[in-house]
Amino acid sequence: MGNEPSTGTSPNTPATPKTPVYHPHITVVNSGPIGASGVGGTSANSSITDDSDLNKLAAIPKFLPILRSSINLQNDPMQIPHLENGPLLQLSIRLQTHFRLCAEVVQNEQTQILSRMKEVDTRSNAVQQRLNDKQKRFHAYCEQSKKLRDVATSLRRLDQSLTELADRMRAINLCLPPDDQLRPLSFRDKSIE
Repeated sequence: MGNEPSTGTSPNTPATPKTPVYHPHITVVNSGPIGASGVGGTSANSSITDDSDLNKLAAIPKFLPILRSSINLQNDPMQIPHLENGPLLQLSIRLQTHFRLCAEVVQNEQTQILSRMKEVDTRSNAVQQRLNDKQKRFHAYCEQSKKLRDVATSLRRLDQSLTELADRMRAINLCLPPDDQLRPLSFRDKSIE
């Protein structure tokens, strides 16, 4: 079908397999695996042992993955058997159920806390409104008491003026002859005194 090797020989393909041939005037860059025989064997061995980079690479410690089943080691005695998914699935289902129950409990507590916060807000707003009303009333009482103080001050001045006026009228009345004198003038009610 086109992929089968042809049985006939063509001028480009030799009939025998290629074998490396040594030519003294040709320098081979990559001579392939180093064998025991061959001219280039000793020079290649010496270049490998002298190469410090290859020595450093060879000195790097080798390690294996934790799950050795991830690499294809068929005869590894320390190969861990595959984990079964049944117990792992049960564990994950139990964890999922546990986390769901914990989330429901937290959600219920958050809902209760939120309702309590709304109640506290409502009560604190009511208390603040009552305090504002009391403050307004006390402010009105303060205004009224200030007016009362002003009226009391005015009454004291008026009383003092009337007392001075009564004293002057008594002095004038005493200066009159006894027939023309008036009875003593008093601005105060006897029952109050």
